[in-house]
Amino acid sequence: MPVRAVTFDLWLTLIWDSEELEEYRRLRRLINFNRFTGRINTPSKVGLGDVRLALEELSLRVKNLYENGQDVSPPERAKMLFQIMKINLPKKNAEQIYERAGRILSNSGYLSKFPNVNPEAKPTLKLLKENFPDLKIALVSNAARSSSTYKRMLSNFGIAKYFDAYVISCEVGYLKPRKEIFHRALSLLGTKPQETLHIGDLFRADVVGAAAVGMHACLYTGLWHKYAQYMNPGEHIPKDFRVNTTLEEIERLQDIVRVAEKIP
Repeated sequence: MPVRAVTFDLWLTLIWDSEELEEYRRLRRLINFNRFTGRINTPSKVGLGDVRLALEELSLRVKNLYENGQDVSPPERAKMLFQIMKINLPKKNAEQIYERAGRILSNSGYLSKFPNVNPEAKPTLKLLKENFPDLKIALVSNAARSSSTYKRMLSNFGIAKYFDAYVISCEVGYLKPRKEIFHRALSLLGTKPQETLHIGDLFRADVVGAAAVGMHACLYTGLWHKYAQYMNPGEHIPKDFRVNTTLEEIERLQDIVRVAEKIP
């Protein structure tokens, strides 16, 4: 069945980061959230140190959720932060405050500075649309920020126009390789698994996850040299890993077009 949709991972596939940018975002998140707590009426005074410790505790709690394949939205993270800091908000406007605080957590550090974009991203997306005029494209990412934040970022790179859907783990509630996040993408795109090709840089999250629901998959290794600050070298597709769909390892992002064209 010909390919009708292509889904892309985000980090280390379309974009990559630097330690400096990560540190900048941590600082902006700390400062912005501290300012926000100072603007709302709270029973007790909250200082910068309190927010810093709460953010560190939040990171540990979210990491525990990750280990079970779960994720939480920015507003829910904000709620967790207030709970960690033992700040009880009035019920009448608590949810509104969580939403506002969630936007701060999501947008901090992303209003003027962005990660680095893969130079292959725009030419590849353009080529896909040229070769497959009716093709649908979605972002399927394990990420902590809202889809609106990433839409703004991709707009800045000039590639947001190519995407028909954004499927972000923190909004879905589940991380790749859980089936739920891939099923959400297929539902939004309106395509069957055998009509859809997924591309990502991680064997377990992207290849195993996509193949488990019957999608075709490509393991992209072109940005593996950027892994140093994140993890050990990426895992290649094991030779004994067998699925009933197309499976390929690629180093050039534009090779996606070749893979898509040969899928029957």
